Amino acid sequence: MPKETLNKIPVSLPEVVSIFNKRKKDGELNYLQRIALEHAQRSAQVTGRQAKTLVKKIIAEFELSEDIAITIVNFLPETIDELRVFIQDASRVFTTEETGKLLDLLRE
Repeated sequence: MPKETLNKIPVSLPEVVSIFNKRKKDGELNYLQRIALEHAQRSAQVTGRQAKTLVKKIIAEFELSEDIAITIVNFLPETIDELRVFIQDASRVFTTEETGKLLDLLRE
């Protein structure tokens, strides 16, 4: 029988790796958790701590939603065109200068 869901919080892939590694120490992961951990490990390009910091900076400096910020951190786009795919649903339009600043933040 599945455990009860207490709350739902969006997290980035690097944070997923951290969460599952903590659970792994407490006991064995089930099949789906192991698959999710393997996927997150292959996809994550930064650490969990770096991801949290990046998400907070993106939200504060660029006024993006948490969901969009997490998606950006998960994929870490390298060009303005790639970044625009993720910010197209934002509540405002970003200038080329702003997207360049966001890319610079991601490169740090």
